[in-house]
Amino acid sequence: MRILAVTLAFLLLAEASLTARPLDGPAIISAFEGNIVVGAYADGLAFRETYAAGGGISYWDPRSSAIGTWSVVNNLFCTFYENMEGACFRIEQIGANCFDFLAAADTQEQALTPHSNPRYTARGYVIGRTQTCPDELQA
Repeated sequence: MRILAVTLAFLLLAEASLTARPLDGPAIISAFEGNIVVGAYADGLAFRETYAAGGGISYWDPRSSAIGTWSVVNNLFCTFYENMEGACFRIEQIGANCFDFLAAADTQEQALTPHSNPRYTARGYVIGRTQTCPDELQA
């Protein structure tokens, strides 16, 4: 019985640590500006992005790489590239250093209007900090 209680307490603690907290614009900037984020898309494809101070971005995945710009519009994190599509994402922090990216708008103009039903796109964490994502990065 004691083992069951300890197991249940552990599961509840693990579930609580994955409670999503949407980030606002200043929190997004604080989390990502000047940092490198690595993660995986919903389909398991790995990615790595460097978010430079001032809005520059460098992207890599096993299939492609790109440069572009990032910005925050209406509490959405927007990433657009010179040679591939981009989008604006709601960022949900699910751990001290674990973030879900939910696609909410295809353009910065769309980001200015209320956004509903964003779709899960990827999960990642900032390099150089203790990673707190589940073993499998995708949700």
